[in-house]
Amino acid sequence: MAVTTVEVVKANLVLVGLRLLSAPEEFEDFRRAVGTDVQIAGAGLATNIQSGIAEPQFALALNRDRITLELSPSRSAVNRDYPSRRDLSKLAEIAGQAISSTSVEEQELRAFGFNIELVFDQEPETPAFSYLSKRLFDVDALGSEGWRFTGGSGKLIFDDGERRWTIALEPRFSDEIESRVFLSVNLHNAARKLPTECDLRKYLEDLWDETHRFIQRLDKRGS
Repeated sequence: MAVTTVEVVKANLVLVGLRLLSAPEEFEDFRRAVGTDVQIAGAGLATNIQSGIAEPQFALALNRDRITLELSPSRSAVNRDYPSRRDLSKLAEIAGQAISSTSVEEQELRAFGFNIELVFDQEPETPAFSYLSKRLFDVDALGSEGWRFTGGSGKLIFDDGERRWTIALEPRFSDEIESRVFLSVNLHNAARKLPTECDLRKYLEDLWDETHRFIQRLDKRGS
């Protein structure tokens, strides 16, 4: 087996409990500092994950950098679509500037985390359900008599002593004949100290590198 065509779809940073750029003067400071067009991309409602209550959400877009900011009272996310590894520095820079432009004294950061989503294929092409089942599960003994195990997807959670890694794998678009695998990884940090731009870049690069190493380890399990 060999992994092919690895494409990173999205990378982001999420700050839980922090609303970035909530005041007009904060937005203006941010806009001047980033040195590129910042457009209002939309406004609407988003569900507060903790309370389940809908709350207003405001979105900004830096189209030249393919970066968006999703801002609500309970959380803020800074996203980069289709990044390369070298793009992570720009993502960290923009997120760091949004933090620097925000008055955070009256707010409480509860946690922060990072996410990456990517798609990869494998040779020879087999259904992703089958590919994943051979690497994640040994479940023949769990089936009833006459059952034949045909595949699966899963979620794995690891703790490195400081951070929690949550890894989810499934066929792309949940299509059972699709050969491509959709992989998402969340790196959660419960620290309540605001990260610096340097911290953000390091976390994002760690997430990128560990995710790609995980794919290689996963693939070798079927060898």
